[in-house]
Amino acid sequence: METGLHTSVAVDRTPARATLLGPQVAAFAALFLLYSNLLGIAVSHHGVPRALAGAFPLLLLAWPAGVEILRTRRLVLQPAFFLVALFLAVQTISAAFSRDPQVSIKAVRDSLFEGTLLYLFVTNAVRTPSAVRGATWALLLAAAPMALVPLHQQATGSFKRDYGGLAQVEGTGFRTGEVQGGSEVVQRRLGGPIGEKNRYAQVMLMLLPLGLFRFWAERSRALRLAALAATAFSLIGFGLAFSRGGAVGLVLLLAAMVVLRIVDFRRFALVVAVVALLFVAMPQYWNRIATSGSAAGFLTGEAGRTAEMDGAMAGRVTEMLAAGYVFADHPVIGVGPGMFRKYSQRYGNRLGIRRLEEGRRAHSLYLELAAETGALGLFAFLGAVGVTLLGLDRVRRGFAGEVPGISRTATAWFLVLVVYLATGLFLHLAYERYFYVALALGGATLQAAADSRRERAQPVPAGAAEVPA
Repeated sequence: METGLHTSVAVDRTPARATLLGPQVAAFAALFLLYSNLLGIAVSHHGVPRALAGAFPLLLLAWPAGVEILRTRRLVLQPAFFLVALFLAVQTISAAFSRDPQVSIKAVRDSLFEGTLLYLFVTNAVRTPSAVRGATWALLLAAAPMALVPLHQQATGSFKRDYGGLAQVEGTGFRTGEVQGGSEVVQRRLGGPIGEKNRYAQVMLMLLPLGLFRFWAERSRALRLAALAATAFSLIGFGLAFSRGGAVGLVLLLAAMVVLRIVDFRRFALVVAVVALLFVAMPQYWNRIATSGSAAGFLTGEAGRTAEMDGAMAGRVTEMLAAGYVFADHPVIGVGPGMFRKYSQRYGNRLGIRRLEEGRRAHSLYLELAAETGALGLFAFLGAVGVTLLGLDRVRRGFAGEVPGISRTATAWFLVLVVYLATGLFLHLAYERYFYVALALGGATLQAAADSRRERAQPVPAGAAEVPA
């Protein structure tokens, strides 16, 4: 498939495109609702039926997708879609051999609606450079409520209020090492509208590259300021979760920027300075991150580190190793979607690290996928990501000199997927719509690139204006 994306394209000579504002707004609204988790909050806090909340974004996306299919007489099937469909097929086969088919069938159903269908609808609804840009802004707009309400919660200490589900708190927090009034200060970890602190850190960090690259690509001063604000919101939300795994993801994101030479030194220094300001504003984060060394020492066999490992870290190590052993015993199609938690105690308690009193998830995207869907499922999942990353890298490199604005668009989505993969080292596949939205918009960028290249190859009528992508 031909790929490429341009900062400006000739005005479309098909009158039908001028009528797409309404349908595309519906697509942007669906993406905003999905990313902000307002629909999830509606279910968990306000009694909205789960089926209705799950179907609503797909219905919103079906309108622009249908309009585009009718207009172009073409159904978009990105190469990654076939691997996404293969992953669903492997899940289905694995579920058929599961020892608890009801649990596995539910997981397959969730993967169908939050994964395969969502990917198909997004890649057909968002096809043009301007549509990709609008979809990016829809996600960046979600950063404001996702960060500002939890920030107010932190500033006021109102941790017992969840503000209608927009500022949820999970767990009792951690000791910061500071003493006030004779008592050691405990910092609560915020979950925002997600309700799960590590996941909240992940989805906010995924917005960071989008905000940065929109800031560098937009021409309007107002939009540049809006992108800068969205970048700040993403870092605020990320920081309020106090996630150690998220910090690793941030470091790997910065490393990817350096290794792949994605940004020049001046811009990289700016990013590092902004991140440094985050840690200056939240010094208790350093205390949280420092405890990660105990796990590293344990895994490398450093003497004394096992005793220092906190309970949460010991549990994570136990769960990850258990998933590895489950995969070793079921290497082809795994034990079935959603089934690792039913095996975690039996395998984990053999290790003697920490006793698991209940079934637990693996806390690793790769190990849990391997345990539940085997090598076939892991191959299909990572293959879909790999195909998309390779395509985005071709667009990033191929148009860096000629059309730097849209090269940055592809770069941003490349880095979003890098963030997901990096944080996936410590997070299993849950809230999977966030992954599939990112994967689909990466695929949509490739489709927009191919269409844009074909359009540029056609002669432009005299007097035709150019519009920004």
